[in-house]
Amino acid sequence: MKNMSKRPKGWYEALVIRPVMNVDGYESHEKVCGHVADIYFSVKENEIRQKLDTGSMNSIYTSIYALYKVGEAKCPAYWVGKDLLTALMQSDLNIEADSLHWAMKTGIFILPKNVVLSPEKRSIEAIFWHYDPSDDYLYWTAIDGSSFFCRRFKVSDNMRQLTYANVQDVDPQAVVEFNSYLQSIFLRLILIMECRPELVDTESQVIRVNLGFAKNKAKDFYEPLWIGKNYRIKSEDRSERGGTHASPRVHWRRGYLRNQPYGEGRQQRKLVWIEPVLVMGKA
Repeated sequence: MKNMSKRPKGWYEALVIRPVMNVDGYESHEKVCGHVADIYFSVKENEIRQKLDTGSMNSIYTSIYALYKVGEAKCPAYWVGKDLLTALMQSDLNIEADSLHWAMKTGIFILPKNVVLSPEKRSIEAIFWHYDPSDDYLYWTAIDGSSFFCRRFKVSDNMRQLTYANVQDVDPQAVVEFNSYLQSIFLRLILIMECRPELVDTESQVIRVNLGFAKNKAKDFYEPLWIGKNYRIKSEDRSERGGTHASPRVHWRRGYLRNQPYGEGRQQRKLVWIEPVLVMGKA
């Protein structure tokens, strides 16, 4: 999609809510937003919608539309902590359709490098999404630096079917299955913003960066907003335990996201995350 690019001068400042500092181990904010700029300054929304009406759920126009809407929203972004992402990938989903409440309807999740790999073994840089409540459709796309992976789906229908791919069930050679895998990661991140709001940053500090020797070369950047910046994987050491119940090897005790009954007569439901545990067994 790079040949569509019509980025104007100063596009980064014009497109984003605020410029953000680079983070080690993550693609730069400017480069991630560059994928959005290539679309946002080059297409018209009504033309994309016409193409969407005749395209498949995995068509290129799904990617184009998601990127356009992210640009329209000024590229709101969250950086995902590596340990949190790893833990969510080791957590099963078990929820009903009415439990998906959108903390953000449009945005970007910037992922740590070399955690989620595409079928070509390239690192997925970011997931871009837009949820349109008027027609109940979710549009998302992800980029590995070369290829886009995307899907649109009607939230209520798909949530009732609980169509999620767990990490160990995915054949990464099949793009359709990989799309399901990415979708399950994305939905886990949306859900964790709801059930664990303490993991989500709400403000960031401004930092003045000197880009040269002259005073007028200084520029204000912001620290990134994080999901799970300080989250750490829970572990349990059983290597010293004796008897027949000692764990023979390192393994995950899987977690899960589910609606848990509570209140009088256990008639109410709340979304909870039972975190996975990395069990350290015998060497």
